[in-house]
Amino acid sequence: MKPLLLLSLTAWCACNTRPAAHKKNNTVQQDTHAAVSRNYDSCKNAVLLLKQQYKNKWLRLTVAEKQKIFTNAVTGTIIPCWMGTPWSFNGTTETPPQGSIACGYFVTTVLRDAGVPLARIKLAQCPSEQMIKTLVQPRYITHFSNSSMPVFMAAVRQQGYGMYIVGLDNHTGFIYNNGQHIYFIHASYIGERKVTKELAAESSILYYSKYKVLGKISGDEQVLQKWIN
Repeated sequence: MKPLLLLSLTAWCACNTRPAAHKKNNTVQQDTHAAVSRNYDSCKNAVLLLKQQYKNKWLRLTVAEKQKIFTNAVTGTIIPCWMGTPWSFNGTTETPPQGSIACGYFVTTVLRDAGVPLARIKLAQCPSEQMIKTLVQPRYITHFSNSSMPVFMAAVRQQGYGMYIVGLDNHTGFIYNNGQHIYFIHASYIGERKVTKELAAESSILYYSKYKVLGKISGDEQVLQKWIN
């Protein structure tokens, strides 16, 4: 089979959601907010175009190929738009970086806007383990109780490339294994309190969570089939 040609969606959609320097004029603010919304819409439309590109040949692709397309769409197109969006416990914004976003809403909004059919509000308000079980089949879910970080990291490396949802004691986010590095992407409630991407091995939130639930959403063929449709 010929190598897949993945679109450079991040560049194509030009999803630069950072508004220009703050101005007090309300009209200018409204125009800026409208521009932000249009830019984010272009990112979501880019994912739709990608799905259309592959839909007719989806069944002929390997699981590894499908996983790469899906993971690239989420981590390379939708998630970059959210970087730096403020966190708040009650945040529910649907347009980055306007307003604020809570950790559960970050996960469900990203997945929904990447094309995964789900109940955004209901799942965002669930305990993270329940959210993961709703989205990912049991065979793609791993539980860790009082496990050390080296054990957790080794498990992610063993499961390989792809995107995961991780549920913690009081938090949730994405684990992204790009084959070389493992990242924790989440709406962080510590430090600068914003959506951030950090090396998973260096995350204090991951380190201190006694309970971890890891769901490999990019490896679940049911999710991949729902996504392409």
